Amino acid sequence: MIIQNLETHIREAGRTAREVFEEIHSWPELGNEEFKTATLIGKRLKGMGLEIERPLATAVIADIKGTGRVPGDKRKKIAFRAELDALSVTEEAMVSYRSRRAGVMHACGHDAHAAILVGLAQALCRLQSVLPCDIRLIFQPDEEGEGGARRLMDKNVLKGVDQIYGFHVKPELPAGTIGIQYGAVHGESLVFRAEVFGAAAHGAKPEQGKDAIYAAAEYISMCQGILSRDLPPGRTGVITFGTVQGGRKRNILAEHVVMEGIVRGEDRRICGLLSERMRLLAKGLSQALGLCVQITFTDGCKALINNASLVERIRKAASGKAEEIKGTSMTVDDFSDYLQQVPGGYFFLGSGFPDRDNSGLHSGSFQVNEDCLEVGIQILTELCLQTSPEAVAK
Repeated sequence: MIIQNLETHIREAGRTAREVFEEIHSWPELGNEEFKTATLIGKRLKGMGLEIERPLATAVIADIKGTGRVPGDKRKKIAFRAELDALSVTEEAMVSYRSRRAGVMHACGHDAHAAILVGLAQALCRLQSVLPCDIRLIFQPDEEGEGGARRLMDKNVLKGVDQIYGFHVKPELPAGTIGIQYGAVHGESLVFRAEVFGAAAHGAKPEQGKDAIYAAAEYISMCQGILSRDLPPGRTGVITFGTVQGGRKRNILAEHVVMEGIVRGEDRRICGLLSERMRLLAKGLSQALGLCVQITFTDGCKALINNASLVERIRKAASGKAEEIKGTSMTVDDFSDYLQQVPGGYFFLGSGFPDRDNSGLHSGSFQVNEDCLEVGIQILTELCLQTSPEAVAK
């Protein structure tokens, strides 16, 4: 049996996705504040005849039941994840649908991700009679913050799910292409807070105090040495101090400094090596300078490791649009939390414009080429139809 009008369904879903993308983009919401965004998505899905769940106030879940024939009567349940949150970034691009909220922008493409899943829902609802699997759509809040994935996992959103797919726009790739990666895609992460406790004194009499700022500067410099002297050649890791706060007055030695940052590694072992060396340096510096340097670590995201067989499915679904990416990125994505429970595949969706420079993610000049929306819907639809004996497009 030939699937009639498949290309038409995807093209129409692409138009819907553009509408949703521009609406979400024009009213961005920060993590755990995605109330209007979640309501908009819920309304769109209900309009397709789908029932929705709201396991969190700013999350939306929807299921689509496939009724197509399945070889061996082994129907699988496939989940797709999209994020909803925006960033504290001021938009610079002068597009007609630019952000109407000062200082808030979808600078990471989550608006595109959500719009693609809404478009996918429309396409699959029209293909339900030949759909050989059941589908769960997960619209997740707060990926950029504390991570909404773990809270949704606590709500059992993956119950009954056999595999899950995620994706992310990539402006470095032109719209119409995708990037696939085997093995580790994103690294492991830790978050740290380091404090220096010294003693105040007049700046003209430093011998009477313990300079916390001096100690903090030494500690930052020594930690960077870990990467060149303790990290094995060929292994990847990062130590970043993002904030340093301390001191009360220009002529008084600071008695307290707080530093916050991140540790990233290609896997848990590298993160463990870097954090342990940072602890040892804190202890040694405390003894050497006669003050106290304390550091605490909090778990961030797990390493995002793709299932090889699902990457092959993505490659097949891309029908020649895929190119392989090498190397583990030190950025992170809490999609990795889902992979602790079920196998998953994650790919990059090219979103760049041809013949021009494309600004990177988290930039005020970042833009998504809307041509990528239909491409994303097409690939996800093909993933759903792959196992169908009836999946011959026409």
